[in-house]
Amino acid sequence: MVDHSIILPLGEMPDTVFEQTLMMLSYHEIAQLRRVNKRFDTTCMALLNKGFRSAERYHTKCLKEVKAKLPRRESERRNHKLSRHCDILTAIETRISLLSMTFLKYVDLSLCCFIPGKVIDEIFSVLRTIQADENPPRAYEILQELRDISSMAMEYFDEKIVPCLKVQLPLSPLKFGGTGQYNLGGQYSSEITRIVSHGSGFSLSLRYPDSPQTPPGPSRYLEAPHSEPPRPNPRSLLWDFSQASQSNKKLSKKTNRVVTKLKRQADTYKAAVENQNKKIVELDKRIDQQNEIIHQQNTRLAEQEEKLSEMNRRLMENELLRPNVPTREGRGENTEDRGRKRGAADVQSEEVETKKFKYEDPE
Repeated sequence: MVDHSIILPLGEMPDTVFEQTLMMLSYHEIAQLRRVNKRFDTTCMALLNKGFRSAERYHTKCLKEVKAKLPRRESERRNHKLSRHCDILTAIETRISLLSMTFLKYVDLSLCCFIPGKVIDEIFSVLRTIQADENPPRAYEILQELRDISSMAMEYFDEKIVPCLKVQLPLSPLKFGGTGQYNLGGQYSSEITRIVSHGSGFSLSLRYPDSPQTPPGPSRYLEAPHSEPPRPNPRSLLWDFSQASQSNKKLSKKTNRVVTKLKRQADTYKAAVENQNKKIVELDKRIDQQNEIIHQQNTRLAEQEEKLSEMNRRLMENELLRPNVPTREGRGENTEDRGRKRGAADVQSEEVETKKFKYEDPE
């Protein structure tokens, strides 16, 4: 029997123990646990941000180690055994920079966290693979999964989540007219700490100046001083208020123009960044296609080299066999000629003997 009173619920663990327990899971599982409750959400968001930062640091460390072992000449690097490691790490660096441009602006403003935990797992998996393997696969083969899931994560974030986060972006203080101080008379001053436009009204915060009898200290808002200052003239006070309101309206118009101009510039820069991201994605695709074509060409070249070596081997064999064939044919022709000559000699000797016999027979 298990005593349930001894079991410590997960939600009652201390924060440090709770984080260490969650770190036993993968980052993809941590990202999925955010929907459990508020504590899980806060802790998992912090762990995902730490995970992406640690992946960046680990990648930087691996890249430094590989570059330290590579030769300085570019021509020698291509033939080095760590050339593939360097290509893979450079491609991962490009992918991490794209992810940083997409997510970290909102992460730094605490509007969200680094949401795709599976991307962090894939980065760590690729880095550990190339650290352990001396002859890793080609860059387009080992990074195919990372490119796919990171591209999908960035597209989904830009299309679905960013429009909701833009509503929560902190507004500039210039939008509310800023803060300012206005002199409303020789013995009376007011500080406009906030001017919030709600229809035609506005709110003001007034303060009296410190009297010479009171020690210098922080401003006292709407507090009666120890020694009451003389009251200002109401007409001059109203006139000063009207002057302050007019100057405030002019200031608000100027700030609105500046904010509008800055918004336009921000939209222009954002469009340029999005175009650059699209171009980078297209260039990555072209690089993958070119790598595949190069791989196919290398395969064909290897096949052609094998065929050439086979043909060279056959030519060498034929050259070795050629000197023996004419000697044999020459020998055969010499024996035939000798046989013919012997036959002709025998015929001539027989004719001579018959002639001698004919001449000798009449005698």
